[in-house]
Amino acid sequence: MISAYGRGKLRQEDLQFIITSLCREGEKEATLLKLLADPDTRDAMLDHPRLLACLLEKQRTASLSLFLYFYILVRQALKTYNIDDRAVSDYVAGLLAEFARGNRAYRVDSHSAKEYRYLVDIMQDLLAANSEQTFHLRSHLGNYALFLTGLFPDFVYHRVKYHPPSPDFSYYEQVGSNNFHLAAQHAMAERYRLSEILELLGRRFQQVRLALNHMADRFLHMDRNPGATDKVMRRVDHFIDTRQ
Repeated sequence: MISAYGRGKLRQEDLQFIITSLCREGEKEATLLKLLADPDTRDAMLDHPRLLACLLEKQRTASLSLFLYFYILVRQALKTYNIDDRAVSDYVAGLLAEFARGNRAYRVDSHSAKEYRYLVDIMQDLLAANSEQTFHLRSHLGNYALFLTGLFPDFVYHRVKYHPPSPDFSYYEQVGSNNFHLAAQHAMAERYRLSEILELLGRRFQQVRLALNHMADRFLHMDRNPGATDKVMRRVDHFIDTRQ
């Protein structure tokens, strides 16, 4: 289950990275550690531009958790697209960190043995799902659509161009947006305090996806070739779409 509580469960190594990155000459690290205990102060410290600079300069990042690594990048990327919501950044960072492990992206939760390679298979299982299963399946549909199109846009573009009739961005955006919206209305979303987060992800799925594209292009370099023709053409297609 993806949550939005990662900021409150930072590891000791994460706290040390924050303290070391922000500690000024003559300042005691214990003072900053005490400040990190306050949620509002912690959130403000996590927004400090020095953390992103240290991350990009690869200073003291060897023991950094995947969550904090992604949170710093995601928070910056979403703010660039006018999505200034820490809880949403927390949820998306947790999603990326969890889906980066093994085959987790293909499973509804970390305890599930069943893997889904195609969204249509999840939709098929929705037909016979009970209420709780429905919430988890719809959440996973949104999560997977965002993960794939957010971090691997050139893979999606390449499949559409050279392996038709593969699903295009509009398909993933519709599936992701609709299922986040439906999951947000479920009673379990309220129980897990995810209603507002899932609703925003449903309403602004495309903007979140584009923010992650920007993050992946600028910071992660996950494509086959940073200068690949697919990358250029994908951006051209998006520019044309936004002008219509």
